[in-house]
Amino acid sequence: MLHRMKTLMALLAFVGGVDSAAALTLGVVGDSLSDEYAEETYGSYATNWVEQLDQFAGVDTGPTAAASGQPGGTWSEPRRTQNQYNWARSGADSDTMLSAGQHTGLAGLVAPEGIEAAVVVIGANDFYPTGSAYLGIYNGTWSQAQIDAYNPSRMANINTALDTLLATGVPVVVGTVPDYGLAPLVRFFFSNVAGRQAVADAIADLNAEIQASAQAREIVVFDLAQAAGAIFGTHASPESQIVIGGVPIFLGQSDTAAGGNPDGAFVDDGVHPNATLQGLFANLVMQALNTGYEMNLVLFSEAEILDRRSLAYVGPDTLEAQIGSYSDFVNDYTPAAVAVPSFSPASLTLLVVAVLVGGTRFLSRRS
Repeated sequence: MLHRMKTLMALLAFVGGVDSAAALTLGVVGDSLSDEYAEETYGSYATNWVEQLDQFAGVDTGPTAAASGQPGGTWSEPRRTQNQYNWARSGADSDTMLSAGQHTGLAGLVAPEGIEAAVVVIGANDFYPTGSAYLGIYNGTWSQAQIDAYNPSRMANINTALDTLLATGVPVVVGTVPDYGLAPLVRFFFSNVAGRQAVADAIADLNAEIQASAQAREIVVFDLAQAAGAIFGTHASPESQIVIGGVPIFLGQSDTAAGGNPDGAFVDDGVHPNATLQGLFANLVMQALNTGYEMNLVLFSEAEILDRRSLAYVGPDTLEAQIGSYSDFVNDYTPAAVAVPSFSPASLTLLVVAVLVGGTRFLSRRS
Protein backbone atom coordinates (compact mmCIF):
# COMPACT_ATOMS: atom_id res chain seq x y z
CA MET A 1 0.00 0.00 0.00
CA LEU A 2 2.82 2.44 0.88
CA HIS A 3 4.50 1.76 -2.44
CA ARG A 4 1.24 2.40 -4.29
CA MET A 5 0.66 5.67 -2.41
CA LYS A 6 4.19 6.87 -3.26
CA THR A 7 3.58 5.97 -6.88
CA LEU A 8 0.31 7.89 -6.88
CA MET A 9 1.85 10.99 -5.30
CA ALA A 10 4.80 10.94 -7.69
CA LEU A 11 2.47 10.66 -10.66
CA LEU A 12 0.21 13.45 -9.42
CA ALA A 13 3.21 15.70 -8.85
CA PHE A 14 4.48 14.94 -12.36
CA VAL A 15 1.24 15.89 -14.08
CA GLY A 16 0.69 18.95 -11.93
CA GLY A 17 -2.00 17.56 -9.66
CA VAL A 18 -0.13 18.46 -6.45
CA ASP A 19 0.93 22.01 -5.65
CA SER A 20 4.17 21.70 -3.71
CA ALA A 21 5.00 25.42 -3.69
CA ALA A 22 7.35 26.38 -0.88
CA ALA A 23 9.26 29.46 0.19
CA LEU A 24 12.29 30.10 -2.00
CA THR A 25 15.69 29.96 -0.33
CA LEU A 26 17.82 32.60 -2.04
CA GLY A 27 21.50 33.52 -1.97
CA VAL A 28 22.92 36.84 -3.16
CA VAL A 29 26.30 38.15 -4.34
CA GLY A 30 26.84 41.85 -4.97
CA ASP A 31 27.39 45.35 -3.60
CA SER A 32 25.46 48.02 -1.68
CA LEU A 33 22.44 47.75 -3.95
CA SER A 34 21.93 44.29 -2.42
CA ASP A 35 23.70 44.53 0.96
CA GLU A 36 20.97 45.06 3.55
CA TYR A 37 20.18 48.71 4.20
CA ALA A 38 19.84 47.78 7.88
CA GLU A 39 23.63 47.63 7.92
CA GLU A 40 23.81 51.31 6.96
CA THR A 41 22.82 54.64 8.51
CA TYR A 42 19.82 54.87 6.19
CA GLY A 43 18.47 51.51 7.32
CA SER A 44 16.03 53.01 9.77
CA TYR A 45 13.42 53.91 7.15
CA ALA A 46 14.40 52.19 3.88
CA THR A 47 14.61 48.56 2.79
CA ASN A 48 16.32 47.25 -0.31
CA TRP A 49 15.18 44.50 -2.65
CA VAL A 50 16.78 41.68 -0.66
CA GLU A 51 15.16 42.82 2.57
CA GLN A 52 11.81 43.25 0.86
CA LEU A 53 11.87 39.74 -0.59
CA ASP A 54 12.85 38.33 2.78
CA GLN A 55 10.29 40.31 4.79
CA PHE A 56 7.33 40.48 2.43
CA ALA A 57 7.60 37.84 -0.32
CA GLY A 58 8.20 34.64 1.63
CA VAL A 59 11.77 34.39 0.34
CA ASP A 60 14.31 33.02 2.82
CA THR A 61 17.69 34.74 2.67
CA GLY A 62 18.83 33.15 5.90
CA PRO A 63 18.79 34.01 9.59
CA THR A 64 20.51 37.03 11.06
CA ALA A 65 23.75 36.45 12.93
CA ALA A 66 22.03 37.12 16.24
CA ALA A 67 19.22 34.66 15.49
CA SER A 68 21.82 32.07 14.51
CA GLY A 69 23.74 32.59 17.76
CA GLN A 70 26.91 33.87 16.12
CA PRO A 71 29.57 35.21 18.53
CA GLY A 72 29.13 38.94 18.94
CA GLY A 73 26.01 38.84 16.78
CA THR A 74 28.03 39.10 13.56
CA TRP A 75 29.10 36.92 10.66
CA SER A 76 32.63 37.06 9.35
CA GLU A 77 33.24 39.53 6.52
CA PRO A 78 32.02 40.20 3.88
CA ARG A 79 28.74 39.68 5.72
CA ARG A 80 28.05 41.57 8.91
CA THR A 81 24.95 41.16 11.09
CA GLN A 82 22.12 40.45 8.68
CA ASN A 83 20.99 37.51 6.54
CA GLN A 84 23.24 34.48 6.27
CA TYR A 85 22.78 33.83 2.54
CA ASN A 86 23.29 37.46 1.47
CA TRP A 87 27.01 37.85 0.75
CA ALA A 88 26.68 41.25 -0.95
CA ARG A 89 28.93 43.88 0.63
CA SER A 90 28.63 47.64 0.51
CA GLY A 91 31.53 49.07 -1.47
CA ALA A 92 32.34 45.83 -3.28
CA ASP A 93 33.45 45.85 -6.89
CA SER A 94 34.07 42.81 -9.05
CA ASP A 95 37.64 42.52 -7.77
CA THR A 96 36.80 42.63 -4.07
CA MET A 97 33.79 40.38 -4.62
CA LEU A 98 36.33 37.67 -5.45
CA SER A 99 39.02 38.59 -2.95
CA ALA A 100 36.46 38.67 -0.12
CA GLY A 101 35.13 35.27 -1.17
CA GLN A 102 31.53 36.24 -1.78
CA HIS A 103 31.15 33.67 -4.55
CA THR A 104 32.89 30.81 -2.76
CA GLY A 105 31.15 31.62 0.53
CA LEU A 106 27.72 31.42 -1.06
CA ALA A 107 28.65 28.34 -3.09
CA GLY A 108 29.66 26.60 0.12
CA LEU A 109 26.18 27.14 1.56
CA VAL A 110 24.18 25.85 -1.42
CA ALA A 111 24.12 22.18 -0.44
CA PRO A 112 24.08 22.37 3.38
CA GLU A 113 21.49 25.16 3.50
CA GLY A 114 19.36 23.98 0.57
CA ILE A 115 19.70 27.23 -1.36
CA GLU A 116 17.41 27.05 -4.38
CA ALA A 117 18.57 30.04 -6.44
CA ALA A 118 21.34 32.64 -6.52
CA VAL A 119 21.40 36.23 -7.73
CA VAL A 120 24.59 37.99 -8.85
CA VAL A 121 24.52 41.80 -9.22
CA ILE A 122 27.99 43.33 -9.30
CA GLY A 123 29.90 45.92 -11.31
CA ALA A 124 28.44 49.31 -10.39
CA ASN A 125 31.41 50.10 -8.13
CA ASP A 126 33.80 49.23 -10.95
CA PHE A 127 32.50 52.56 -12.28
CA TYR A 128 32.19 54.38 -8.97
CA PRO A 129 32.30 58.16 -9.61
CA THR A 130 35.49 58.78 -7.61
CA GLY A 131 37.26 55.74 -9.05
CA SER A 132 39.91 55.79 -11.75
CA ALA A 133 37.69 54.26 -14.42
CA TYR A 134 34.84 56.73 -13.99
CA LEU A 135 37.13 59.75 -13.72
CA GLY A 136 39.30 58.64 -16.62
CA ILE A 137 36.36 58.06 -18.95
CA TYR A 138 34.38 61.10 -17.75
CA ASN A 139 37.34 63.47 -18.13
CA GLY A 140 38.55 61.90 -21.36
CA THR A 141 41.96 61.05 -19.93
CA TRP A 142 41.66 57.32 -20.52
CA SER A 143 42.69 56.14 -23.96
CA GLN A 144 40.39 53.91 -25.96
CA ALA A 145 42.88 51.10 -25.39
CA GLN A 146 42.48 51.51 -21.62
CA ILE A 147 38.71 51.43 -21.93
CA ASP A 148 38.82 48.39 -24.20
CA ALA A 149 41.04 46.52 -21.73
CA TYR A 150 38.96 47.37 -18.67
CA ASN A 151 35.66 45.65 -19.38
CA PRO A 152 37.07 42.20 -20.22
CA SER A 153 38.80 42.12 -16.85
CA ARG A 154 35.50 43.02 -15.16
CA MET A 155 33.73 40.33 -17.13
CA ALA A 156 36.34 37.75 -16.16
CA ASN A 157 35.57 38.47 -12.50
CA ILE A 158 31.83 38.14 -13.05
CA ASN A 159 32.31 34.91 -14.97
CA THR A 160 34.35 33.48 -12.11
CA ALA A 161 31.46 34.13 -9.72
CA LEU A 162 28.89 32.70 -12.15
CA ASP A 163 30.90 29.56 -12.84
CA THR A 164 31.60 28.96 -9.15
CA LEU A 165 27.90 29.09 -8.35
CA LEU A 166 26.79 27.15 -11.42
CA ALA A 167 29.17 24.34 -10.48
CA THR A 168 26.96 23.71 -7.42
CA GLY A 169 23.95 23.11 -9.66
CA VAL A 170 21.99 26.06 -8.26
CA PRO A 171 19.91 28.14 -10.73
CA VAL A 172 21.58 31.53 -11.21
CA VAL A 173 20.20 34.92 -12.25
CA VAL A 174 22.62 37.72 -13.14
CA GLY A 175 21.86 41.43 -13.28
CA THR A 176 23.29 44.02 -15.64
CA VAL A 177 25.28 46.94 -14.24
CA PRO A 178 23.40 50.15 -13.36
CA ASP A 179 24.87 53.61 -13.94
CA TYR A 180 25.78 55.73 -10.91
CA GLY A 181 25.49 58.80 -13.13
CA LEU A 182 21.69 58.68 -12.82
CA ALA A 183 21.81 59.44 -9.09
CA PRO A 184 21.17 63.08 -8.03
CA LEU A 185 24.39 63.46 -6.03
CA VAL A 186 26.48 62.25 -8.97
CA ARG A 187 24.62 64.49 -11.39
CA PHE A 188 25.33 67.45 -9.09
CA PHE A 189 29.08 66.91 -8.87
CA PHE A 190 29.52 65.53 -12.39
CA SER A 191 27.44 67.98 -14.36
CA ASN A 192 29.02 67.38 -17.77
CA VAL A 193 26.37 65.43 -19.65
CA ALA A 194 28.76 64.25 -22.37
CA GLY A 195 31.19 62.95 -19.75
CA ARG A 196 28.49 61.01 -17.91
CA GLN A 197 27.25 59.62 -21.20
CA ALA A 198 30.75 58.41 -22.08
CA VAL A 199 30.78 56.39 -18.86
CA ALA A 200 27.27 55.12 -19.60
CA ASP A 201 28.48 53.92 -23.00
CA ALA A 202 31.32 51.98 -21.39
CA ILE A 203 28.88 50.39 -18.93
CA ALA A 204 26.61 49.47 -21.84
CA ASP A 205 29.52 47.63 -23.47
CA LEU A 206 30.06 45.64 -20.26
CA ASN A 207 26.35 44.86 -20.09
CA ALA A 208 26.48 43.49 -23.63
CA GLU A 209 29.24 41.15 -22.44
CA ILE A 210 27.07 40.09 -19.48
CA GLN A 211 24.24 39.22 -21.85
CA ALA A 212 26.59 37.18 -24.04
CA SER A 213 28.03 35.39 -21.01
CA ALA A 214 24.56 34.55 -19.71
CA GLN A 215 23.53 33.21 -23.10
CA ALA A 216 26.61 31.00 -23.25
CA ARG A 217 25.86 29.68 -19.77
CA GLU A 218 22.12 29.32 -20.46
CA ILE A 219 21.00 31.39 -17.48
CA VAL A 220 18.64 34.33 -16.93
CA VAL A 221 19.46 38.05 -17.01
CA PHE A 222 17.44 40.77 -15.36
CA ASP A 223 18.38 43.95 -17.20
CA LEU A 224 18.63 46.41 -14.35
CA ALA A 225 20.38 48.93 -16.58
CA GLN A 226 17.59 48.87 -19.18
CA ALA A 227 14.95 49.15 -16.47
CA ALA A 228 16.79 52.11 -14.93
CA GLY A 229 16.88 53.73 -18.35
CA ALA A 230 13.14 53.28 -18.71
CA ILE A 231 12.66 54.94 -15.32
CA PHE A 232 15.24 57.72 -15.46
CA GLY A 233 15.51 58.48 -19.16
CA THR A 234 18.87 59.43 -20.65
CA HIS A 235 21.61 61.78 -19.47
CA ALA A 236 20.66 64.19 -22.24
CA SER A 237 16.93 63.93 -21.55
CA PRO A 238 16.29 62.82 -17.96
CA GLU A 239 12.86 62.11 -16.52
CA SER A 240 11.82 64.12 -13.45
CA GLN A 241 9.42 61.61 -11.91
CA ILE A 242 7.83 58.21 -12.13
CA VAL A 243 4.27 57.66 -10.96
CA ILE A 244 3.57 54.53 -8.90
CA GLY A 245 -0.04 53.83 -8.01
CA GLY A 246 -0.91 57.43 -8.79
CA VAL A 247 1.85 58.79 -6.53
CA PRO A 248 4.76 60.77 -8.07
CA ILE A 249 8.22 59.60 -7.04
CA PHE A 250 10.68 62.42 -7.75
CA LEU A 251 13.78 61.08 -9.45
CA GLY A 252 16.00 64.08 -8.74
CA GLN A 253 15.23 64.14 -5.02
CA SER A 254 16.60 62.39 -1.97
CA ASP A 255 14.95 61.51 1.29
CA THR A 256 16.08 63.21 4.50
CA ALA A 257 18.16 61.59 7.22
CA ALA A 258 14.99 61.27 9.28
CA GLY A 259 12.93 59.97 6.35
CA GLY A 260 10.95 63.16 5.92
CA ASN A 261 10.79 63.08 2.11
CA PRO A 262 9.52 59.55 1.33
CA ASP A 263 8.59 60.41 -2.26
CA GLY A 264 12.23 61.13 -3.07
CA ALA A 265 13.63 58.40 -5.29
CA PHE A 266 16.85 58.08 -3.28
CA VAL A 267 17.71 57.76 0.37
CA ASP A 268 19.41 60.65 2.12
CA ASP A 269 22.89 59.92 0.72
CA GLY A 270 21.63 60.81 -2.77
CA VAL A 271 23.12 57.64 -4.25
CA HIS A 272 21.15 54.58 -3.12
CA PRO A 273 17.58 54.03 -4.32
CA ASN A 274 14.81 54.52 -1.80
CA ALA A 275 12.48 51.67 -0.85
CA THR A 276 10.02 52.46 -3.65
CA LEU A 277 12.55 51.98 -6.43
CA GLN A 278 13.99 49.00 -4.60
CA GLY A 279 10.49 47.52 -4.69
CA LEU A 280 10.58 47.77 -8.48
CA PHE A 281 13.96 46.04 -8.49
CA ALA A 282 12.57 43.32 -6.21
CA ASN A 283 9.80 42.68 -8.73
CA LEU A 284 12.34 42.55 -11.53
CA VAL A 285 14.34 39.88 -9.70
CA MET A 286 11.20 37.88 -8.96
CA GLN A 287 10.11 38.15 -12.59
CA ALA A 288 13.50 36.81 -13.70
CA LEU A 289 13.25 33.87 -11.30
CA ASN A 290 9.69 33.15 -12.43
CA THR A 291 10.51 33.42 -16.13
CA GLY A 292 13.61 31.27 -16.14
CA TYR A 293 13.04 28.86 -13.29
CA GLU A 294 9.28 28.83 -12.64
CA MET A 295 9.60 29.93 -9.01
CA ASN A 296 5.99 31.19 -8.92
CA LEU A 297 6.81 34.20 -6.76
CA VAL A 298 4.03 36.77 -6.38
CA LEU A 299 5.18 40.22 -7.47
CA PHE A 300 4.47 43.22 -5.27
CA SER A 301 1.50 45.36 -6.25
CA GLU A 302 1.95 49.09 -6.74
CA ALA A 303 0.09 49.66 -3.46
CA GLU A 304 2.55 47.35 -1.68
CA ILE A 305 5.54 49.09 -3.25
CA LEU A 306 4.29 52.43 -1.94
CA ASP A 307 3.57 50.98 1.46
CA ARG A 308 7.22 49.98 1.82
CA ARG A 309 7.88 53.70 2.28
CA SER A 310 4.58 54.45 4.09
CA LEU A 311 3.08 56.16 1.04
CA ALA A 312 -0.66 55.83 0.47
CA TYR A 313 -1.87 54.32 -2.80
CA VAL A 314 -3.99 56.77 -4.81
CA GLY A 315 -4.67 54.61 -7.85
CA PRO A 316 -5.09 53.45 -10.44
CA ASP A 317 -1.96 51.45 -11.25
CA THR A 318 0.22 53.71 -13.36
CA LEU A 319 3.59 51.99 -13.67
CA GLU A 320 3.22 49.66 -16.64
CA ALA A 321 1.94 52.45 -18.87
CA GLN A 322 5.19 54.33 -18.25
CA ILE A 323 7.89 51.66 -18.39
CA GLY A 324 6.20 48.52 -19.73
CA SER A 325 6.07 45.06 -18.21
CA TYR A 326 8.74 43.65 -15.92
CA SER A 327 9.13 40.80 -18.39
CA ASP A 328 10.41 43.34 -20.93
CA PHE A 329 13.59 43.55 -18.86
CA VAL A 330 14.23 39.83 -18.52
CA ASN A 331 16.24 37.77 -20.99
CA ASP A 332 15.79 34.05 -20.52
CA TYR A 333 18.62 32.03 -22.04
CA THR A 334 17.72 28.77 -20.32
CA PRO A 335 17.00 25.76 -22.56
CA ALA A 336 13.38 25.42 -23.65
CA ALA A 337 11.41 23.29 -21.23
CA VAL A 338 10.03 19.96 -22.36
CA ALA A 339 6.26 20.25 -22.58
CA VAL A 340 4.41 18.13 -20.01
CA PRO A 341 1.00 16.84 -21.19
CA SER A 342 -2.02 18.18 -19.34
CA PHE A 343 -4.78 15.89 -18.12
CA SER A 344 -8.38 16.47 -17.20
CA PRO A 345 -9.42 15.19 -13.74
CA ALA A 346 -11.25 12.26 -15.33
CA SER A 347 -8.38 11.20 -17.57
CA LEU A 348 -5.92 11.67 -14.70
CA THR A 349 -7.97 9.28 -12.55
CA LEU A 350 -8.00 6.68 -15.32
CA LEU A 351 -4.26 7.05 -15.81
CA VAL A 352 -3.54 6.58 -12.11
CA VAL A 353 -5.81 3.54 -11.93
CA ALA A 354 -4.15 2.05 -15.01
CA VAL A 355 -0.69 2.52 -13.53
CA LEU A 356 -1.65 0.96 -10.21
CA VAL A 357 -3.55 -1.96 -11.74
CA GLY A 358 -0.81 -2.62 -14.25
CA GLY A 359 1.79 -2.55 -11.51
CA THR A 360 -0.23 -4.96 -9.39
CA ARG A 361 -0.63 -7.45 -12.29
CA PHE A 362 3.05 -7.23 -13.04
CA LEU A 363 3.99 -7.98 -9.44
CA SER A 364 1.44 -10.85 -9.30
CA ARG A 365 2.94 -12.51 -12.34
CA ARG A 366 6.44 -12.26 -10.92
CA SER A 367 5.36 -13.77 -7.63
